Amino acid sequence: MERESEMKTNPSSQQANGRILHLEEEIKRLQSELAVLRSEKLVDALLKTDGPVPRENHTVTQTERGLTVKGSRLTVYDVMGAMKKGESLKNIRDIYELTGEEMLDILDYIHLHQEDVEKEFQEVLESAEQNRKYWEERNRELMGKTYQQRDIVRAKMHCRTRDWHHQRNSRFPPIFFTRLAKSCR
Repeated sequence: MERESEMKTNPSSQQANGRILHLEEEIKRLQSELAVLRSEKLVDALLKTDGPVPRENHTVTQTERGLTVKGSRLTVYDVMGAMKKGESLKNIRDIYELTGEEMLDILDYIHLHQEDVEKEFQEVLESAEQNRKYWEERNRELMGKTYQQRDIVRAKMHCRTRDWHHQRNSRFPPIFFTRLAKSCR
């Protein structure tokens, strides 16, 4: 009995890590469930009313960059990408410095417009991949030119260093070394 109460107060590192993982999974599950319930509540409220939406989304707006968080450069696609990587909603909110209301608006928007948002998200991913390939190829070409220039400079430096050593350690007249230096050019 005493040992059991001691284990509860002083869990091992492995037990603590296991408990943390279990709680994080439970939090993710509850956050997902909460987002769905809030969205369902919003849809139910919309179906019952003929007037304006009782909860307006003041956070998500369409710009030339796509769906963005109003007043920032953060896109809904950034949030979706983090969610797909397995980040918890709390971490996403903290990383992007979102308020609870903004996070709820984003989740509601994603849930209510799931097909359209998912389609746009895939387009954004494809565009980003094309952009990455373009710059990778362009940088490869630029680096090739840079390496060529580096080799030319190294060859010139080698010639000049060699000439300097010859001139310093030789009994030949200086005119001899100017002819030698011209042969390196």
